[in-house]
Amino acid sequence: MSEGKCSEVMEVLVVKASDIAKLLSQPPEGDEVSMRFGKIFEEEYALANHIYMWSSHISTPKKFIRKVAARLKSEGIYSRELVVRAYRAYSALLKAGVVGEKPSTHFKEFKDLIFIAAQPDLYNSSTGTYYEFKLYPINDYARTQARVFAWVLEKPIVLVGLKEGSNGYFDTEKEVINPPKTLDVSPEELKRIARIEEFCKDLKIPVRMFMKYKYSYEVDEWLTP
Repeated sequence: MSEGKCSEVMEVLVVKASDIAKLLSQPPEGDEVSMRFGKIFEEEYALANHIYMWSSHISTPKKFIRKVAARLKSEGIYSRELVVRAYRAYSALLKAGVVGEKPSTHFKEFKDLIFIAAQPDLYNSSTGTYYEFKLYPINDYARTQARVFAWVLEKPIVLVGLKEGSNGYFDTEKEVINPPKTLDVSPEELKRIARIEEFCKDLKIPVRMFMKYKYSYEVDEWLTP
């Protein structure tokens, strides 16, 4: 990507995979605190995986929990119950081998310059596995979202759900979602929820993404002896 050129720019429509999933399936209901907690957990779990992958020091659960607790406090939603829930979810995902790094956003053209953007939770480069995890049992909405991811990436997605037992601990459940041939949605529906974005015509990626990679490449090249 860093060696490519963005010589010509075009305007396209971009739709997020999660927004398409909401068109095709009813998302689970939840209060604001639960949704904010889920977002914090997802971000911190991905960061903990990144630190583990690139550091010689093993990331301990205590460090992860301290970061989650700090985020919860900064958001004004801290509670001991949420911290315990984060620890148990963290432990369950690690035990199930759900590890990797946050992948870059991928784009695939649906039709007539309408692109779908997909970014699963994790990618394990050593096994070539994409993961999408949920802090609740697998349902139709989660499967639909994973199918959209799989269509864009043209690779299977391992969908992971957490099921809370009577003792408060989590069990994991997994399903492999294979890429569908098509998505059951019309261009007209997508246009209503799409945003306009400038794309590099040849590379089929956003100009902002190209500039980010180009800058990173030039800095790395400049720093190389």
